[in-house]
Amino acid sequence: MKTPTSALLLAGLAIIPTAWALPTPKSHVGVAGIDFQSQVGVDTGQVSNVTYQPWSRNEISSTFYNVSPLLRAIGERNEDRYLLMYSGDYRAYTQDSADNYANHFFRFTGQWRYGQMHGLSLDVQDTLGHENRGRGITEGFLPEQFTAFGIDKPLNTRFLSNELRYSFGAPEGRGKVETALLYKQLRFTKLGDVNEADRDFYQYIRDQEWHEPSLVVELFDMYSKKSRFRYSFITNQRRYETSSLKDSNEYYLLYGYKAQVTGKTSVDANVSWLYKQFINEPNAQDFSGLNWDIKLEWKPLQQSSIAFHSAQRIKDPSEVGGYILVTDNGLGWTHHWWVDRFSTTVDYAYVTEDYKKQVNNRKDRNGILTLSTSYDFRPSINFELKYQIDTLHSNKKTDAFFIGPNFDREVDRTLGYDNQLIMLTARVQI
Repeated sequence: MKTPTSALLLAGLAIIPTAWALPTPKSHVGVAGIDFQSQVGVDTGQVSNVTYQPWSRNEISSTFYNVSPLLRAIGERNEDRYLLMYSGDYRAYTQDSADNYANHFFRFTGQWRYGQMHGLSLDVQDTLGHENRGRGITEGFLPEQFTAFGIDKPLNTRFLSNELRYSFGAPEGRGKVETALLYKQLRFTKLGDVNEADRDFYQYIRDQEWHEPSLVVELFDMYSKKSRFRYSFITNQRRYETSSLKDSNEYYLLYGYKAQVTGKTSVDANVSWLYKQFINEPNAQDFSGLNWDIKLEWKPLQQSSIAFHSAQRIKDPSEVGGYILVTDNGLGWTHHWWVDRFSTTVDYAYVTEDYKKQVNNRKDRNGILTLSTSYDFRPSINFELKYQIDTLHSNKKTDAFFIGPNFDREVDRTLGYDNQLIMLTARVQI
């Protein structure tokens, strides 16, 4: 059996961080022709502000070690394709063991063909992850707040994402119609310490848990070998487990265009009109407006490329009412020196979060500058050195939210942080 190069393998690579795709996969064909692949990444580095503290006196600077294994089993039977994958992410801090974590990701994908025109696929993903202290629910918390609320380690999360998709159209044909049913679920786990420390804050965390069924109907038009059009209708119905006032329905009309425009320029753009309805909150105002996700790459020279990206989307705040308008713009430059095996990248991203329809009028500005060098020592061995500056500023010094049965206990977030990271990574295909 030859090494699978189908879209299934590409999908297996796409779900993991981009850096994983650097080394060339090594195949080990075993029982029943199953292709086994494995790789491991080892990181070591220094981070200046592990818990994203706003004041320098509270910052914890620590070196760390990170191990990221990846295992894949890929099979094919006639036109059918199968992928079973596991990836891990284990980090240990030498000066801050409380923030050590271990993430696990499991995935199964099956693709079946029924004749020339019909296809069915199933994708099941289960992520046992975490939320760093000082991020997400505990954003802006000071050390004494971590202690008071029993947050003595990162919050554990479990995220499920399942998709069943039917496709009508020949694999190499111009047109294709697809419909998909999706189901996503977010849970916070292992909250015993929080429950013992503060019952009200424990309930506040539970209020952030949700599930979301979705329906997608799409038409793809492969206009040419170098260009593709996409027309989609998407609806999401998010339901919060214990906070029904935050429940919402979303409806998207999406237009996508992906093409190699010239020999030097490529574009991947999705623009959608979104209508978001808050179904149980009578005082909430519905949202309608544009969302987009646009990527543009230009190669002025064979060994050099410039990438621009721009995106806008909305997300739910942790409290009832309103929404957050997120805008993300960035520019990156990658250059290969002397030989293709050595490259440098400069990337800058500027993200704003504007809290709409809320009394606090909060607006955050997050700038992330990344400098990296990458060297392919062998086709299956890669080294990377990365330096990153991550800075968050807000128009407000503090932001408050309320907990308790009557929502009368005020909790403050102290906004803003500066964080720096330097990291050396080795990735090896085994």
